[in-house]
Amino acid sequence: MDTTTLIWIIVGIVVVLAIVVVALLVTARGRRERRREHQHARAEKMREDARETELQARQHEAEAARARADAAAAAAAAEDAKARAAEASMDAERRAGRVDDHRAEAEDLRRQHAESMRKADDVDPYVDSSSDRHDGHADGRDEVARDQITRPPAPPERRERT
Repeated sequence: MDTTTLIWIIVGIVVVLAIVVVALLVTARGRRERRREHQHARAEKMREDARETELQARQHEAEAARARADAAAAAAAAEDAKARAAEASMDAERRAGRVDDHRAEAEDLRRQHAESMRKADDVDPYVDSSSDRHDGHADGRDEVARDQITRPPAPPERRERT
């Protein structure tokens, strides 16, 4: 082989190497761009996942706050119901006491009525006071017997003269 051929072989190899290097440099820029785009897309996906996680966290916090509010409202309603039950119980006791008071007052009024009726019978000239005038009842009321009252005779009828 002669030197010229050898030089041309070396020049050919250098040119091929230069072409390969240039091709690698040109494609490396494209690969770098694609790598950067891929990294950017991956970062965007991570950001989107983070936003989704934050949204879910906010939703869970809102549900927890709503549950706390519902629990507080239920507790307040239960306390209100207890208070109303206690008021109703006190009102029932108060009314039961009034029933006893009213019953005793009614009995006193019946006794007063019976006494007034007895006094009226003592004063009335048409009531026969010699016999037993009253029938006693189990509930404390006294009534005048009908056959004990004597009625005065009816006045004579007037006739008109013509």
